[in-house]
Amino acid sequence: MMQNRLAFLGLVKRANAILSGDRMIEGIRKKNVYCVLLTNNASTRTQKVIRNKCAFYNIPIIDSIDTFDLQTIIGENVVAIGINNYEMAQKVLKEMRCLYGDETSQKREQENN
Repeated sequence: MMQNRLAFLGLVKRANAILSGDRMIEGIRKKNVYCVLLTNNASTRTQKVIRNKCAFYNIPIIDSIDTFDLQTIIGENVVAIGINNYEMAQKVLKEMRCLYGDETSQKREQENN
């Protein structure tokens, strides 16, 4: 069941709608990224940078994704990806919220403030 929900990420990759690394950070700054997926083994510094950028530019972020699942489907060794196609990002957000729940790190940060 989980593989079926995550399999859509393979289509997103084939559509060239995934950014990672510095390209993802630049896409966030230019508001060309519509959602970010963050794995559970990203370093503390990486998590902080990505969460702060997403919060500042109001981009939804789904964190605590299993690293192995993401790397298996994407085929790259990444800890975070951004999706730069709006329709695909909405579909991924919908599927990931079904898997990991509706709570995102932005909502948790807002509750803490």
